[in-house]
Amino acid sequence: MDARQHKHGVTQHKNTVVRRKEIISAARRLIIRYGSEHVTVGRIAKEVGLSEGAIYRHFKSKKDILSLLVDYIEDNWLHEIAATGAGGHTTLEVLDSTLRRHLSAIEKRRGVSFQVVAEITSLGDKKLNKKVSDTIDKYIGHLKGRLAEGVKAGEVREDIDLEAAATLLFGMIQGLVNIWALKNYDFNPEEKYGPLWNIFRDAVVKH
Repeated sequence: MDARQHKHGVTQHKNTVVRRKEIISAARRLIIRYGSEHVTVGRIAKEVGLSEGAIYRHFKSKKDILSLLVDYIEDNWLHEIAATGAGGHTTLEVLDSTLRRHLSAIEKRRGVSFQVVAEITSLGDKKLNKKVSDTIDKYIGHLKGRLAEGVKAGEVREDIDLEAAATLLFGMIQGLVNIWALKNYDFNPEEKYGPLWNIFRDAVVKH
């Protein structure tokens, strides 16, 4: 393969990756707008400005699109937790900062990750539900890991059930975003988050 052919192949590959991301993003927007059961390949195609045939060149089905969307959500969730370093702060301060940043990102994306997860599970597809469940388990596992660091550092009570505490944190964020969506996004979720975090922190902090 000469240099020109190689360059063409790389460009074509990049275009495919970009196009798949555009399709995923369109599906995400439509799920928020209509709910997952009303999102069709035809609607996705119209949102992106493609024919249905062009969508099927990249994905086998709507389920295939949603499956990759879950992958993107998982990557975003875990990256946001793993990317935050201590930087001289306590473990709980780092965890608080991570969740606040997550909520800030959620506000900009209109709660998309958490709402999409809820919408996908509402479809009742066993394979998709298993994938979503695995993603949530990983997210909770990362939260548990952060709390475990707090125990080792003497910041978090040793008698705390870390699995339960991490699950409570996830439920707190998920529940807050659900309420926010039901109220048509008419409040700042970060402001509602503060008092919830204070209750959680006071329950787990080692005095």
